[in-house]
Amino acid sequence: MAQTDNPLVSMIVLCYNQSRFVVETLESVKAQTYKSTQLIILDDCSSDDSAAVIENWLQKNRIDCIFIRHQENEGICKSVNDALSRATGKYISPIASDDVWLPEKIARQVEIMESQPDDVGVLYSDAIQMDEHGETLPGLFIASHWKLLEIPQGRILTSLLDGNFVVPPTTLIRKSCYDKVGVYDEDLPWEDWDMWMRIARHYSFLCSPIPFAKYRQHNKSYTGSDPIRIARESCRVCLKQFAVGDLSVDQKAKLTARLLRMSEDLYAKRDPEAVEILLTLWRVTGHRRAAWMYRFSRWGISFENWQRATSWRLSLLRRCGVIGGSA
Repeated sequence: MAQTDNPLVSMIVLCYNQSRFVVETLESVKAQTYKSTQLIILDDCSSDDSAAVIENWLQKNRIDCIFIRHQENEGICKSVNDALSRATGKYISPIASDDVWLPEKIARQVEIMESQPDDVGVLYSDAIQMDEHGETLPGLFIASHWKLLEIPQGRILTSLLDGNFVVPPTTLIRKSCYDKVGVYDEDLPWEDWDMWMRIARHYSFLCSPIPFAKYRQHNKSYTGSDPIRIARESCRVCLKQFAVGDLSVDQKAKLTARLLRMSEDLYAKRDPEAVEILLTLWRVTGHRRAAWMYRFSRWGISFENWQRATSWRLSLLRRCGVIGGSA
């Protein structure tokens, strides 16, 4: 798959229990019109027959490939790092084994990125949505899930603090980004949002108006996961950003407000991990609202009673002439 006139792109396919979709993904990889590529496939110890399906596809198509088969399930972050350690391309193009690339995806992206300065680290786009049967769903992914006047580009760290709108299968990433910020954090539950924020501290992002991939919506995908677990894990990703540093005062305030909303939601839903999240938030930010919420959660006071206590405290502050104090 080598073409000396064009920069090498390392295509990374990650699979875990996606035997019914993985062939469609691999066919979209094979259909890429850009040929200066390195293919790396990793199966993270699937409990279905994904590994056998991949092996059969490779033998049938006689594709040159690095195929990594984990003997134990390592999780998404460690899997990406394992695949990334074998990558030799100038660019990295990742895809999960239930998504699909459009045929011109890599060719168009390389052409765009080669015309950009080196401080443009990531190129991405919106994605076509499809269901588990491959049927197209109405609306593009970002446009359907995010209330954005326009898709952010340039220095997008502040926008990323609101949430993870960058769709991984649409991305082309300079490998030099990883040299600068390091690999994926294996202590986190998923790989991409933390990495985008770390890269965004040093590089610009560029967004193409042309969708480069199809993103599959099904009940075993991330978007079909437990919302409480997603909120809890999002808090972990956000809390880490304070430790990473390089945030402006406004960015810290925005991140704190987001964490308060998420932890308050977990507290209201009586999630047992809300107590520890609130304690960490209080320690990291010193925010009085986090302190009071932590104390009330430790005392076993319900969210409804916390709200009533907060309203009483605000009334007392107003009666004492304290205006604009933090609750």
